[in-house]
Amino acid sequence: MKMNIVIPREIGTALNILNNNGFEAYIVGGCVRDSLLENAPKDWDITTSARTDEISTCFKEYRTINTGLKHGTVTVIIQGMQIEITTYRIDGSYTDNRHPDTVFFTDKIADDLRRRDFTINAMAYGRKGIVDLFGGISDIESRTIRCVGDPDERFGEDGLRILRALRFSSVLGFKIEKLTSESIRKNKELLCNISKERIVSEFNKLLMGLEFHNVMTEYRELVEVFIPEIKTFNDNEWEVILNSMKHAESLTLRLALLLYETGNAERILKTLKYDGKTISSVGLLSSCRDEKIIPDKVVIKKLLKRIGYDNYTALIKFKAAVFKAQGDVYSNELNVVYEAEKAAEEIIANNECYSLKMLDVDGEDLIRAGISRGMILGDALNELLDLVIEGKLENKKEVLLDYIKKFKLAVDK
Repeated sequence: MKMNIVIPREIGTALNILNNNGFEAYIVGGCVRDSLLENAPKDWDITTSARTDEISTCFKEYRTINTGLKHGTVTVIIQGMQIEITTYRIDGSYTDNRHPDTVFFTDKIADDLRRRDFTINAMAYGRKGIVDLFGGISDIESRTIRCVGDPDERFGEDGLRILRALRFSSVLGFKIEKLTSESIRKNKELLCNISKERIVSEFNKLLMGLEFHNVMTEYRELVEVFIPEIKTFNDNEWEVILNSMKHAESLTLRLALLLYETGNAERILKTLKYDGKTISSVGLLSSCRDEKIIPDKVVIKKLLKRIGYDNYTALIKFKAAVFKAQGDVYSNELNVVYEAEKAAEEIIANNECYSLKMLDVDGEDLIRAGISRGMILGDALNELLDLVIEGKLENKKEVLLDYIKKFKLAVDK
């Protein structure tokens, strides 16, 4: 395993400033883990023996933000990069299973690493190399998720760590060590104390992990804590759902495939406080689950008129994933879906009309032709669009206006 970690220049500057002022300083946590895995770290955090006032003094030539003085954190901005620098600390008791009631600062890196969740996240790296007091390197090599110390204590401090363990297992493809796994199951109800926003953040990452299928098969009862509606699925139904999700690449599609059989996808997502766009997209896919997809351009255009091209392509992928999960049983249906997808692509490539925006006339043209504003105007435009889609009228202004004159006469009568 590669032990020499390449640190961004700005991070190196911050470490050197702290070291040159007589303080210990290390990068810590996920950035060390990711570097050892040869993945690009998303965040670079620094832990130090310096107290917050000493950190501010060390970086008096730089802009600093008092991010969380109570928890020992100062953000330093070096060449535009925001770097969180936190004093070594020991956390007190967690009565809310989320935040420490008190924080005590310490001069020992060992104390700071001991409070962290998993061994793979409890390593630090500085001038003297890697500090690994709890077997993080060994667990990375064996691809294992293991709590630091007593799993019950770690999960009791922050219940979200239960879901984080599953997320890391899914994303990294690591197995969860036996004692940690047993504690996860024993303490699963701690997730009830966690805000929906924090659960969703971790759950989304879990769903998009390469090993989500295995994790959600083995730890289904954990997901049931915050999505109890999936309890109604038998083992075979659950397996089919997870298999269908393997054939979907986006979060929206995986959520839709996970929840559509509950019949309450939108309500579930609202309860979990998902964003409006995700709720709307998943809801639309769920409502269209029984929509028959056939490679007929008129039928396709009418569906495009109703839900739009982006939603249509999502529906195609949704249907394809459902059929693929069933194996060869639905091979004919899958081929039909692919034919419909190709037909839709031809519609787009040929700029064939399927929406009011694509009509060669608009509301103002119809008003000048004598159609009143209001419902009648909308009805007229939609009738024109349907006739164009069905091939009964050419999408040419003069043709459409000529038809409108007849439409107006019928309305006037």
